[in-house]
Amino acid sequence: MHSSEELPIGTTVEILQPDYVAGAIGTVLGPEELSEGELSEEKLSNRWLIQVIGEDMVLSLTRDEFRVIR
Repeated sequence: MHSSEELPIGTTVEILQPDYVAGAIGTVLGPEELSEGELSEEKLSNRWLIQVIGEDMVLSLTRDEFRVIR
């Protein structure tokens, strides 16, 4: 998945993988951007940054590692 499938910042998700945090709830912070300059389609990875609710943890997950719950 690339940024063509938009997930609004703040979307609530259930984390499915990795196992150590599976079942936790998180919020979407945005698509992961590669470290080269300006944000553009070529410079986005296929990963999303997810803040785990109640934890001081941000995960970089592919779209199949979480599901939208609202």
